Amino acid sequence: MPELPILIPDLQISFYYRLREIENLYLGQSLGNTVKELDISILDVQLSELVSRYSLSKVSSFGMRGELFFPVPYLIESNPYLSGYYRLLYGLSQKDFYGKKAFARFKNLELKGLIPDSLLQYITPLCKSLIKTGEVLVDGIDSFSTSVIYGLQVITIGAQLRGSSLNKIGQEAVRKMYELIKAIVKPYIIESTKRSITIRNDSDRTVFIEFLADPDIRVQERLETSLRPIVAIEIKGGKDISNIYNRLGEANKSHQKAKNIGFNQFWTVVRVALDLDKAKAQSPLTNHFFNLDKIRDDSSGERRKFKELFCSLVGIKSPS
Repeated sequence: MPELPILIPDLQISFYYRLREIENLYLGQSLGNTVKELDISILDVQLSELVSRYSLSKVSSFGMRGELFFPVPYLIESNPYLSGYYRLLYGLSQKDFYGKKAFARFKNLELKGLIPDSLLQYITPLCKSLIKTGEVLVDGIDSFSTSVIYGLQVITIGAQLRGSSLNKIGQEAVRKMYELIKAIVKPYIIESTKRSITIRNDSDRTVFIEFLADPDIRVQERLETSLRPIVAIEIKGGKDISNIYNRLGEANKSHQKAKNIGFNQFWTVVRVALDLDKAKAQSPLTNHFFNLDKIRDDSSGERRKFKELFCSLVGIKSPS
């Protein structure tokens, strides 16, 4: 039978006890409704076979049944949506869980409630893996209640929503950079898509401006025999100044990847005021820091600087 890796929950247990009771979380109700329709004796047999005696005894000491913490094949096959219940309980975001190759195949269990025939052989390995994660969780907690279980799930949902919100902020910043650069190079454009702009510069060479990831913007010139890397641009579009220097460290990692493939100009675009000494310490590869709102302002000196440098690098005249 195939085996799956064990995921270790990265949870701050001390926060759980401050949660108010949440009575009506959908996934909790779904578990209860499913169990009502099952043969409890089969459930108990599978729990005893797959979960350690220590973990079941500890859960029992909380006055709770094992399936509140541990999935078994009988449960998941009866209601595949419940895979989401345990994922949330263990503090695993969708990105953390389904982003791992071994678990990506299970996404439709949670999203569509479907188990294709090809996945049936993996349901027991999935349960075994999640049970090990659950045992780590149970081992680290001294007391539990259903309200804490629901709270754990809401913490994870909150993290997912925050992650989704940050993604939207990042996408919006990239869109604004796309619009800005497209306006600057407009007379030279020979082709554009949602993710790229292609121009013909004053030396009659083709320059590709691509909006990707790692780096967010990649500018390269087509030579006769190869592509010449021109500039890599990282965008940190959030307005929260509290962790900007951590985000600049992330930008530096992206710039390092760009350096490894031949870039030697690295720009970082932010939306907050920076202490340049601190910024340079966190992202030493960055040649220039720009503020997105300022370079979008026609009257700002920073916009003029950005236009002049960018046009110089790609080999075109700077628009007036």
